[in-house]
Amino acid sequence: MVLQRIHAAAAIVLVAVIVVQVFLAGAAIADLGGNGNFDGHVEFGYSWVGLAALAVLLSGLAARPGRGHLLWVVAVFVDYIVQTLLPSLKSITPALGALHPVNALVLFGLSVLVARRAISLGATRTGADN
Repeated sequence: MVLQRIHAAAAIVLVAVIVVQVFLAGAAIADLGGNGNFDGHVEFGYSWVGLAALAVLLSGLAARPGRGHLLWVVAVFVDYIVQTLLPSLKSITPALGALHPVNALVLFGLSVLVARRAISLGATRTGADN
């Protein structure tokens, strides 16, 4: 029960840090009043978003949520890795680099899905324990 709650909390934190990450990107856009410096966005993505994605993966493994949910958890972690690689792929072709904001939407959607499932899993197991 405790591990499921930790997993749910980690998944909620991941969703929150992705929202912050998108805000940091928007705050850097010069046309929106930013100075064009994306360093904060990059550093936050590699550190806090990465730590949150890792926490979701590790807590998901520890919570033993079942194979179906665990596949979604792994998908989120793999998609986070893809997300960090996409900007560097612009040297191969700009279209690949341009997928970075599109994939951010996918990563956000997957993270929300995992968070909702983790919350539901915690509630179901808590109800079963009572």
